[in-house]
Amino acid sequence: MKKIVQILILSGLLAGNTLTANEENAFLSDDMTKEIQKMKQDMDQIFHQFHKKFLTSSEDVGFSDAVVKAPAVDIVDKGDHYLIKADIPGAESKSIKVAQKDGILTIEASTLKEEKQEGEKYIRQERFVGHFVKMMTLPVDADASKIKTDYKNGVLEVIIPKRKEK
Repeated sequence: MKKIVQILILSGLLAGNTLTANEENAFLSDDMTKEIQKMKQDMDQIFHQFHKKFLTSSEDVGFSDAVVKAPAVDIVDKGDHYLIKADIPGAESKSIKVAQKDGILTIEASTLKEEKQEGEKYIRQERFVGHFVKMMTLPVDADASKIKTDYKNGVLEVIIPKRKEK
């Protein structure tokens, strides 16, 4: 119950005002940032469990996992640019959309479900199928007008140059 109250309070704070990256860093301590990330992971897990339980028709036969993960990203500061690598296995490049608006980078993608063969009884079906959206606040020095993307072997690379200092 405590987690739910924290999530509701955090949701209200986030919905109320949007902070710039610098204001956000000044406002949030490292401990608060880690707690927010943990709560986000908890919420992702809750939504995935809800989807698995109520929106799929799989039978539970005794095989279960404690955590269901959404596509993950790595963000690397390369000096003159940022590199984001996102795991999006099974998506066709035409289904991937990368956009930026008001300092928020949005990555959207869809994966298609394989057709089940007649007579096959799946024991487990873990691979992510469906539509997802990942949103990230861009750093103040990111030049969002020059974003480049490349998608190979299930990995999306997003290159975001940094603004030149004046």
